[in-house]
Amino acid sequence: MSHATAIVIGAGIVGLALARALALRGGRVVVFERHERPVGATLRNAGAVWLLGVDDPHELDQARRSRAVWREFCDDADVWHDPAGCLVPAFDADEWALLQEFAAANRGVRECELLDPAAARQRSAWVAARGLRGALYSGEDMLVDPRVVMRRLPAWLAARHEIEFRWKHTVTRIEHPYVWSGGRRHAADAIYVAGGAETELLLPGLAAEARPRLQRRLLLRLAAQPDGFRLGAMLCSAAALARQASAAAPGLHAHGPGDAGAAPDLRLLQNGSGELVVDAGLAVDESDAGQRHALAALRRLVELPDCRIVQGWTLPQLHAPTSAVAMQAAPGVTVAAAPGRSGLGMTTAFGLAEDIVAGTPRARPADVSLSVRRA
Repeated sequence: MSHATAIVIGAGIVGLALARALALRGGRVVVFERHERPVGATLRNAGAVWLLGVDDPHELDQARRSRAVWREFCDDADVWHDPAGCLVPAFDADEWALLQEFAAANRGVRECELLDPAAARQRSAWVAARGLRGALYSGEDMLVDPRVVMRRLPAWLAARHEIEFRWKHTVTRIEHPYVWSGGRRHAADAIYVAGGAETELLLPGLAAEARPRLQRRLLLRLAAQPDGFRLGAMLCSAAALARQASAAAPGLHAHGPGDAGAAPDLRLLQNGSGELVVDAGLAVDESDAGQRHALAALRRLVELPDCRIVQGWTLPQLHAPTSAVAMQAAPGVTVAAAPGRSGLGMTTAFGLAEDIVAGTPRARPADVSLSVRRA
């Protein structure tokens, strides 16, 4: 699929990735964003490029291509990133069985290995020692700081791929080959909508079963740790891996994050500013009680100098309801959403966008018929 000109609506991570993928195919690309810079969910996520959480082979390929782009950008722009990998500790027999099954199923497919307790604590000295049976370590995962990369990424894309950004330009209407913004009409051969919540406003005729759906994730920022504190590898609970991986043990998979007896479902990471951030997964309880439940799960996983919560927030994310992450809303107009499972946008965005633009399997526009009307 090659277009002489393309318009992308929305400068979140999916929109920026689409702009890059379109520019790589030789087209002139213009990105419209209603704010003066990238804002919203992309800036407030934890910043994990978490390949360990991707179980589908096609999505894993997308994630690996995305990681390569992240590393190229971070190296070129001198932006902090941490390729320290991910560590998944096991504290009971079911968790250890899950990790063993996962390692066996992924032998020769992933860069992962099983570690004994001593080796696990070498990767992160803060893993809880009590009851530790061992851990799974993945060397493919890395961290970026969303507040930094989303501030620097547009300028890098503009310089590297000659992408034009029109900030503070709200698109109010789409009717291919035109979009309307600020009372003016702009034309392009192809139009891509990656505008998050604006999608339903711009495309009100989108069939209910095809609309991206909203999920919320609970994130926590912890108190500052002592000077010089380093977490080491990103830490992930076995239950978080179980909910993503096809090798999940049924006993773990059956627990939900809001169940008082549930296994912990979270990831803990340290960003470039030294802050500890907890991604507590899909939020079923946004109250103080929900935060306390996440904190109890965290204390089972790690032994930190200070586990106090200083900030908590929920992160709304739109995701595709099926494996079809791109839908042809009308001739020349494509709607793109994040992958079907929430929380993997930063992980797969660049590879996902390349496949959407190329029309490869599982990113091919769905057969959705609708009228595109004025918002």
